[in-house]
Amino acid sequence: MKLSIPPYVKKVMDVLLDQGFEAYVVGGAVRDMLLGRVPDDYDVVTNARPEEIKEAAAAAKIPVVSELGQNFGVVILRVDRHGVEVAAYRNETYGKEDVHRPAQVWYCDTLEEDLGRRDFTINALAVDQYGHITDCFNGLDDLRGGILRTVGNADQRFSEDALRMFRACRFVAQLGFVPDAGILPAIGHNLEKVRGLSLERVRTELNKLLMGTYAGEGMELMVKSGLAAESCRVRNKGKYETVPILPELGHLVGLPQNPQFHPYDVWKHTAVALDKGDRSLEVGWGILLHDVAKGLEGVRGINREGQPCDHGHEVVGASLARKILARLRLPRETVDRVAWLVQNHMHFGFISAQEDDKTWRWLRKEARSGHFRVNKEMAEAFKQLTAVCVADVAATNAGQNDVIHAQMYGKRLVKMAYLMPVHTSDLDFSGRDALALGASPRQLRDLMPVLLHRVQDRTLRNDPGELTEAARRWLKRQICVNGNE
Repeated sequence: MKLSIPPYVKKVMDVLLDQGFEAYVVGGAVRDMLLGRVPDDYDVVTNARPEEIKEAAAAAKIPVVSELGQNFGVVILRVDRHGVEVAAYRNETYGKEDVHRPAQVWYCDTLEEDLGRRDFTINALAVDQYGHITDCFNGLDDLRGGILRTVGNADQRFSEDALRMFRACRFVAQLGFVPDAGILPAIGHNLEKVRGLSLERVRTELNKLLMGTYAGEGMELMVKSGLAAESCRVRNKGKYETVPILPELGHLVGLPQNPQFHPYDVWKHTAVALDKGDRSLEVGWGILLHDVAKGLEGVRGINREGQPCDHGHEVVGASLARKILARLRLPRETVDRVAWLVQNHMHFGFISAQEDDKTWRWLRKEARSGHFRVNKEMAEAFKQLTAVCVADVAATNAGQNDVIHAQMYGKRLVKMAYLMPVHTSDLDFSGRDALALGASPRQLRDLMPVLLHRVQDRTLRNDPGELTEAARRWLKRQICVNGNE
């Protein structure tokens, strides 16, 4: 099998080869090319040392963007507006303070030694300038078989770098690969090392996992292995603080639901919902946390048929989601959106069986809530809510017709949301138009909200002609009431 390397990457490799060095593309780029995906970036390894890499680049007039030099042996070059990371063959050991950052790095002489330090076999592949693949650890077989396997002993790999355990979950989520039998027990043996990881690195892996096509499978490994229940650390005012990762998911495992509607316990339902299609980051978090409050004291009850029920779990869940995401230091806008998705995921189901006038009242309430700044933002939120709710329905006893109904309602909901103005800037009539009709600045401040509310109430269409005429009549009434200004 031969792979095609982009010209700007091949240029870097040719420069090194012309100086008598070796050069290979390695890691995720090779894996993605073999899977038919376009890599985000390309990493090159070589037997040249950092100073030799810089000298070769200078001779070819290729600028050096940055270098990690003695610590990591990495030089970043810029070719045709692309950054290419070039690293010397190396190996490393890891310390106790930062269990992801190497404590010691040393150079080695062969490609095989360099590949042998990597995390998983599917990431330990290399390709030369001609597209020929080097596979020292049977990564191609694992890639074909859909197996996620560590390079060598899993215990050793995870003890070297604790972040690899989260990367294992992430690759399961992104690729849908089955973890090798040694991965789960090896994670269990190294859980204590998670406490030395930074929140930033853990959060990055969580975010990537939740945007994966098989996010449910990846998160299942996180929960089953105990990673979700662990804590990492964050530096605050010069001191490290402990941050729980996702212990709130633990109580969902085995938590029963009404079998009339649910074939799974709450956690299995959540994991299945996560697997229902691609998603944005907010949707991924929304699905993960949409039932997080089920089973809690004050929420869990028993209905008249003797079955479990969780009235108000969406409200309590929204508050809990907000606390979880704030603790993990996600951006405020992400926290707000996910909390909104959790709080409204049941509302979607109630409204979908109703007429459009009830849906419009819901949209009007949200438009006036202050949660959204402009119409586009609100419409996007309802797109995301549709994704959450369709996934939720698909993970219940509902039939395919119910899923289709939810999808159709979601499309209608979003279409209606685009017709609901949130701010006066969403109107097809501007303040400048009002001033042209003779409105004073003071009248303008009163007029525009009046027009906005009338459109929201559906007593006026968001049409330039109708808005202009309504504004003209309003101004005329002001003259009659207040006298000629």
